[in-house]
Formats: sequence, structure tokens, C-alpha cells
Amino acid sequence: MQRFVTALALVGTLLPVTLQAQAPPTPGAEHKKLAIWVGDWTYEADVKATPLGPASKVSGKMTVRPILGGFFVEFEGRTLDGTVVYREVDGYDPVAKKYVWRGFGADGTIDTVTYTIDGTTVTYSGTVVSGGKQHYMRGTVVFAADFMSNVEKRDVSLDGQTWMPHSEAKFTKTKSSPQ
Repeated sequence: MQRFVTALALVGTLLPVTLQAQAPPTPGAEHKKLAIWVGDWTYEADVKATPLGPASKVSGKMTVRPILGGFFVEFEGRTLDGTVVYREVDGYDPVAKKYVWRGFGADGTIDTVTYTIDGTTVTYSGTVVSGGKQHYMRGTVVFAADFMSNVEKRDVSLDGQTWMPHSEAKFTKTKSSPQ
């Protein structure tokens, strides 16, 4: 019994030292690539008429900030009057070796998307659940060399086989935020 108490006391003494010696994890190079999104943005989009809805012009503001120690970034999309209409969290999946985004719209829309970053080009694909139905999306975001603006082109599909243009958007960074 005395050996057990001694062993327990030794473990109790060494455990805090061991826990202190372990440095917290830090984001790797792939996580740091998410910084291309960080900042305050304005956007204008030209949405095409598709079976998913009518044509429209959309504009607003987007704020992107690092969260959870820089392992993820959070997007908050607002209308020009400041109403929050979209939230998204992006991160890097080291197993799939792809970036992931999970987005949520004020209309109940849910995006589940994976993407790659290759220089100034982001290529993505995934699904959108909207109005109780799932459809597919794919697209590209091409940044200017200084990463202060980008153009996004998106296609949609009802079946994942036949694609149609959905939208083209221009984003302009109004303020960079440090990561």
C-alpha cells in the first residue's frame, strides 16, 4: 500500500511538469495559407438565372478572421445595411490534404466544400443544401498577385453531371487584418 501511495505521489508531482513541457500545437504551413482570406472585403456578384433561382445582383461585406489559434478562419457575410446573412469556417484537413469549408446561410443553406490553393488560384467543389434539396457546386477563385482582390466563378448542377454557370463575383479587400 505504501508503494502505491509513493507511486501516486510521484506521478502527481511529475504530471504537471510533463504537461508544462509540452508546447501547444502551432499551425503549420498549410494552415498559414488560409491567411489569403483574412481581412475586410466588399463584394458584388452577378447571379445567373438557373433552376435554383432567378437572376439577381448581390453586394455586401465580408469579414474574415483567424480563429482557434490560427488553425481555422471564420467568414461573416453581411448585407450593405449590416445584417449577417452567412457564416463559414475553413480549415485544412491533413488526411485528405485539402482545405474544407462549412458554410451556413441565414436562409438555412448549408455548404460542404473542399478546395485546393495553388498560388493565386483556389479550386473548389462540394454540395449545397438549400430549400430542402441538395445540389452541387464547383468553381474557382483567382486572386490578384497582391491578394487584395479576387474574382470567383461558380457553376451549379442538380445532378453532379450537367453543369451551368451560376455566378461571378468580385471581392475587394478594404482592410488587411494581421493573422
